[in-house]
Amino acid sequence: MSVVIRCAQAGDGPALRDLIVALADHQGQAGLVTANARELEDVLCSPSDHRGCLVAEMDGVVVGLAYWYEVFTTFTGKSKLYLEDLIVSPQARGTGAGFLLMQGLANICVERGYPRFEWLALSENDLGRKFYRRIGGDIKQGADTWHLPEAGIRALAEEG
Repeated sequence: MSVVIRCAQAGDGPALRDLIVALADHQGQAGLVTANARELEDVLCSPSDHRGCLVAEMDGVVVGLAYWYEVFTTFTGKSKLYLEDLIVSPQARGTGAGFLLMQGLANICVERGYPRFEWLALSENDLGRKFYRRIGGDIKQGADTWHLPEAGIRALAEEG
């Protein structure tokens, strides 16, 4: 079985949603997924200069995705690639799909001149952390990821 990496395209929406729901379920957050296949396809499968989605396909079946977007960083005066989601289905783990998706993103960085490539990983994701170390990633120390949920956004926006 060989793994093919390609850009997400029309018709991939249901497979992308299935991968996202499986990830959320694994993290105990399945109830948070409200996007439907059409909404995901409209964004993840539409050409853009500032974001993209690669998929891993085996025997014509989408088994992984890597959704990324560009973020401008003031320190370098250049954009960097930020990986929002890397998902590989359990049956495709160990096939090289994850490596090929990350390699595809590294190639985008080289082609576009992005000096940085960043992502988050849950601290309890031991397999993911081992994988990221194996490909040369390291943990950015001294920074915490902060989050303002929807209710907090509304409260802050309405604060007088």
